[in-house]
Amino acid sequence: MKPENSTEQYRIEDRGPAGGFIFYDKGSYSEGWRYLEAAPNDIGSADWGVSVTSLSGTGTAIGTGDENTNKILNIVGSETGRAAALCATFNINGYNNWFLPSKDELNLMYENLKKKGLGNFTDDWYWSSSEDGNHSHAWGQSFIDGCQGNYTKGECYTGYVRAVRAF
Repeated sequence: MKPENSTEQYRIEDRGPAGGFIFYDKGSYSEGWRYLEAAPNDIGSADWGVSVTSLSGTGTAIGTGDENTNKILNIVGSETGRAAALCATFNINGYNNWFLPSKDELNLMYENLKKKGLGNFTDDWYWSSSEDGNHSHAWGQSFIDGCQGNYTKGECYTGYVRAVRAF
């Protein structure tokens, strides 16, 4: 694997420094990153958490997953087993800068990895870190057909979790 501080370039579908798959290249380094890497496997399934709390202002765009995850963690605090907390505490191959992807980042994982048979994704739905505007729902995506929809954030609803990192 190539070191992160390398001047070598990655392509979508390449293995990243942490052993996952590159699914996005914004073309140049800015704001401390250029690439998004999906973890090589799911962390598991979990609930999103904070079902009755609106985070107000989670983004859906590419590049907002890390900030969204931090907003979620500010609310759930030390609660373990929640989707964002699982990503934030994930450590693989010495890399611990993971987060729960935004709605658009999750869609790119589906388009650039799952549809091409890469990434060992489960045929089920996955959580994003993006609320849908309703304080009790967050965006998720089916990794069977690619449909995105809003899912209840409560403890009774679990979805799969795949961590992402920017570098």
